[in-house]
Amino acid sequence: MSVIDEPRTGDSSAPDDLGRPKKRRRLFRRNRNSQVADRWLARVQRQRRWRVVVIMAVLALVGCAVWAVWFSSLLSVQRVSVIGLSTEGELVGGQEVRSAASIALGTPIAQLDTNAAQGRIAQLPWVDTVEVRRAWPNDIVIAVSERIPIAVLEDEDVKRGIDARGNVFDPPGGLWLTDPVIRGQEDSIVEAVDVVSSLPDDLLRRVRVIQAVSVDDIRLELGNESIVRWGNADEAEFKAEVLRSLLPRRAASYDVSAPSLPATFGEKGPKK
Repeated sequence: MSVIDEPRTGDSSAPDDLGRPKKRRRLFRRNRNSQVADRWLARVQRQRRWRVVVIMAVLALVGCAVWAVWFSSLLSVQRVSVIGLSTEGELVGGQEVRSAASIALGTPIAQLDTNAAQGRIAQLPWVDTVEVRRAWPNDIVIAVSERIPIAVLEDEDVKRGIDARGNVFDPPGGLWLTDPVIRGQEDSIVEAVDVVSSLPDDLLRRVRVIQAVSVDDIRLELGNESIVRWGNADEAEFKAEVLRSLLPRRAASYDVSAPSLPATFGEKGPKK
């Protein structure tokens, strides 16, 4: 009687359903898993290398950009332009503005402190407003507006311009205004300026000199040498209306400081 040995459970050499030994099947699976793992690791490493390359490239570009903007001559100041000045003040005023700005050519434009430059220019007495702007890649533009004199301030034969806010200055193009001339007490000058600002154009054209005797006693000398006691800057419209009605009397002086009670002195009567 022959005995057929049956395969033992767990025998790695036993054939599987396809007739292959189980041991070979396990080796095949291990090799295949190892190949998958190797491919996955290789892909991860490639991704990491590319990530490093990209990061290095970005850092290099950033470094080049920082160098170009902050330290190189590629984006440095090559021109400083001054705009907004009058034709009369363009030459002298432009030179004064550039000197006050102290912006050296060749300075990296990104390093320029525009606020500091604006502050220095604003110290010029005749400058009303100023703005310093970067005009990439190589220009600086300085926009300036001048103070406008509304009268001439005379002090010991020295004549200077004065604007509506009481700022005294020498216009860069020279003082083209000849009248009205303000004279008098220093503490009354601001009130005299307010009077000039409040005068209507038709009356302002007739005024030659403004005497600031005191804050409440501002006097106007007209072109015909008549004197107008104007008082302070209050009730300007009412005073102007009253003065217009009095002027035909051709008086030596008019008093409209209290416009409800006007007076004239040395009347010559209307022209015949």
